[in-house]
Amino acid sequence: MIRSCLIFFITMQILFCRINDYGEKQITIMLNNYFKTDDSISILLGHHFYKKQEDMIFQIEIQTKIDKINNAMIDAFLVINKLSNISKIKFTQSIVIIHFEKNFLPVIAKSNLDCSKNYFINNSHTEAQWRKNCLSIQNK
Repeated sequence: MIRSCLIFFITMQILFCRINDYGEKQITIMLNNYFKTDDSISILLGHHFYKKQEDMIFQIEIQTKIDKINNAMIDAFLVINKLSNISKIKFTQSIVIIHFEKNFLPVIAKSNLDCSKNYFINNSHTEAQWRKNCLSIQNK
């Protein structure tokens, strides 16, 4: 229920052109609330906003079950894209570090936000196009 309300709130902000309204504190609150919902398939372990050379990076670390990795990754990039779209901070890159309940190596997924927005925000690309053109995955 909370997750649906958060998605509705973010969508309404986008529809009413209130993009770039929220600072780091508000984005962090919304991020934490998103992952506290009962229907979240992942646990938020942490987040970092940082600058690296010319890029501003929105990074989250999540924990999920290994059989839920695809859905967890898509869900994590969706929330990063939605929140970066309403943020005062001009994020350029997104990173999702996925940990598992067992002792498997984490998976690191990276995506350029301008490219990702074509799938997650503008709906002008398919998931397959996003994976091919925007996504990079590696083991740590």
